[in-house]
Amino acid sequence: MKQKKYDLKTTILSNQKVAEDHYMLHCNCPEIAHSAEPGQFIHVLFNAGGGLLLRRPFTIYTIEGQQISMLYQVIGEGTSILSKMKPGTAIHVLGPLGNTFTVCDDLDLAIVVGGGAGIASLMLLITELKTRQIETSVLVGAMNESRLLSQTDIQDLGITPQIATDDGSVGYQGLVTDLLSELLSKTSKHKITVFTCGPYGMLKAVANICHKFDRVCQVAMENRMGCALGVCLGCVCKVRIETDSEEFEYQRVCTEGPVFAAPNIIWDI
Repeated sequence: MKQKKYDLKTTILSNQKVAEDHYMLHCNCPEIAHSAEPGQFIHVLFNAGGGLLLRRPFTIYTIEGQQISMLYQVIGEGTSILSKMKPGTAIHVLGPLGNTFTVCDDLDLAIVVGGGAGIASLMLLITELKTRQIETSVLVGAMNESRLLSQTDIQDLGITPQIATDDGSVGYQGLVTDLLSELLSKTSKHKITVFTCGPYGMLKAVANICHKFDRVCQVAMENRMGCALGVCLGCVCKVRIETDSEEFEYQRVCTEGPVFAAPNIIWDI
């Protein structure tokens, strides 16, 4: 049975800068808060009278009671306008959209790998893993300290994340995928799933590392979206029809995704 989608008019409760070019927005969306699951996203319409005709997709970052939050990066005109909106401003929120991460109860270890703003797609998952008392390691990558996201929020869940920054300003100097390789090479755990979201190149590297170590990997893709309802086909990616097959089809990140099994994705060069 298809999950019900809600198109709600609400107002911004708070909209604050949390890092360089990154903001956290809270709003009341009771129906979405009640039904959303880790990995899903919302489609937001704002400033409809200012020429912004299309909604923007944002991952659901946290759920607290009837409130949802979204952690977003300012990367264009739309998000730049959104970052300047004050509490009380009306917005329309459609969701929850997309599929979800799959978490097995018998996991020995869950490894969560977030790169840049990709950590926003993983926070609900980390919360669920903690609630289900599944041992969890969180690896977070960022360009530098000023762009590091979610460290405090993860610590508040009782998890100490491993941090990698390009310039070494926090934690390990290098790529977060280096931390993943090291962790997988040292762990004695047997049933492990890696969950990841971040830049395309990082996702491809994580998928290759998991293949090397024969570990299950689920990837949340962040392709650009138009309608987010599966109509415009603007967010498709190549997905194998069967594992280990060279035959593929184009699947929509907004509907068949955003979460895919990493071995099924055909990564472009």
